[in-house]
Amino acid sequence: MTPIQKPKFHFDKDLSSEKKSEKALVPEFEKVISFKQSELNETLKNALDSFHTLDIAQSAKEFRKIANDLKLMELLITDKGKHNSKNSLNDLTGKQWLQHTKSWVIIDGKSGDISKQIKNHPASYPPSLAEYYISYFTKAEEWVFDPFMGIGSTAQAAFNTHRNCFGIELNPEYAQFSRERIQKTNDDKMRSNIFTGDSRNTFKIWKENKIPPIDFIITSPPYWNMLKKSRGGVKSNQKLRMEQGFDEDYGDSKYDLGNIDDLTHYLDSLVDIFKNLKRILKPKAHLMIVLQNCRTKEGKMEPLAWKFALKMGEHYKLLQEFIWLQDQKFMGIWGWPTTYVSNVHHHYCLVFQNPNKN
Repeated sequence: MTPIQKPKFHFDKDLSSEKKSEKALVPEFEKVISFKQSELNETLKNALDSFHTLDIAQSAKEFRKIANDLKLMELLITDKGKHNSKNSLNDLTGKQWLQHTKSWVIIDGKSGDISKQIKNHPASYPPSLAEYYISYFTKAEEWVFDPFMGIGSTAQAAFNTHRNCFGIELNPEYAQFSRERIQKTNDDKMRSNIFTGDSRNTFKIWKENKIPPIDFIITSPPYWNMLKKSRGGVKSNQKLRMEQGFDEDYGDSKYDLGNIDDLTHYLDSLVDIFKNLKRILKPKAHLMIVLQNCRTKEGKMEPLAWKFALKMGEHYKLLQEFIWLQDQKFMGIWGWPTTYVSNVHHHYCLVFQNPNKN
């Protein structure tokens, strides 16, 4: 069979200088375009390479990823609609505001989000997810905090959207990479304060370093002890990581919430951390906590996210939830051919609000 000739196509134009009819670029997002352009080219190359070798399924997967990225970029970087001087929450126009209120979003991570030397981090959300919600819940130059910083996805998103960032990470290796990641952004106007430490000590770290009150918290804590549990007999993504020598979990620290086996103890510990953040949050500031319900080894679903939402609602106002969907995630044929086990490709982005008075 004669191989299909590769089409000649490339994202080689300066997208930030393209003329937009009825769509003017928001100035602070111009750098987002140049940052994303290289990622689009990498994905496009993968798509065309797969197409050339007749791997149609993989090619379609890569092109879907491009489509989702472009759709998200349009929301972030184009100024559609009218601004309102009474908008005290964000810098979005009415049309942009409307789009951000849809209760679900499809966002997949990209290889460009994580450098090769830190791929041993077992779980992190893509910066584009944090960008999407930071853009809705804050204004430019406000302060974003992540008490479980990981490898710095939130910090990268904050800088991409022209926000200041404060973060705490228990693992020294991940914390150091987060700092190095932000140093590459070359944005001297924005401040980044990322500390190695335990988020239980947030107030002390915040006060000693004279960080301003926080406008928005977005984070994804460990999903209980899920990374410590086997996914079954099928070779999962976790098992593939182990074979490649990457971290399968966050480590054995006694301060790591992922090492707590009792669910009630885990939930109480997690809620206590957020309860103590009231002192650094502005009144009416929002929090977004990304969690997922879990399936135990015995086959029982533990509604982790829902149980946390109820407990957290005793201290903060529980507003609503967004659903983060992943369309490109690894799929395993877990229960075949006898038992129903789904591939869980969604996460709950739970939205809370600080009371009027701390």
